[in-house]
Amino acid sequence: MLAFSTYIFPLLATPLLTWAWWRVTGGNWRVVALVMLVPIVYGYLIAVFATEIVKRWRMTGPFRIGGAYAHHGFIYGSKLAFVLLLVAPLDLVSAALLAGAATAFGGWWHDVYAIREGKIVFPGMDARAAEESLTSFAPATYFAVGATYAAAILAGSRIVASRPDLFPWVFVAALAALCVVPTLVFSAITRTAR
Repeated sequence: MLAFSTYIFPLLATPLLTWAWWRVTGGNWRVVALVMLVPIVYGYLIAVFATEIVKRWRMTGPFRIGGAYAHHGFIYGSKLAFVLLLVAPLDLVSAALLAGAATAFGGWWHDVYAIREGKIVFPGMDARAAEESLTSFAPATYFAVGATYAAAILAGSRIVASRPDLFPWVFVAALAALCVVPTLVFSAITRTAR
């Protein structure tokens, strides 16, 4: 299960989802870039921040650069783009709520099993303490990741479809929202836990 989720799904799903989004958007490369590249860039930024700067956790599996997988951004990109493909036909609020719920449950479930299998390590904690730590912040933080991604990308894609010249600004704004909102949620949770 972990090997599929961590290695096989991103490898197979990234090109297939890029194609699917290309088809869904009628070949609008700007929307496809928002859908696929914003979470890929975010996945690399959060991996570097969490594993190299604050050293909150590290991965132990193969294909790593430092404490993160070399393809970490593609893990985020493939999974978030897949969930968004499923919920995109809904209204913005419903899509954001469902994407948040799917990301919260799926991300937490994956990471719990990765901790149990020794594929994610929280420095200074045994597996039980790491799992408790993860469970204290992951559901709400991962919900914020999925919901923010869905809302930012769906709203941004509407803007870009009518105003292609705004693509660079929408891309930066969506990436900024995806970096800031989950970080604020994580900070609020960990602050109240102290």
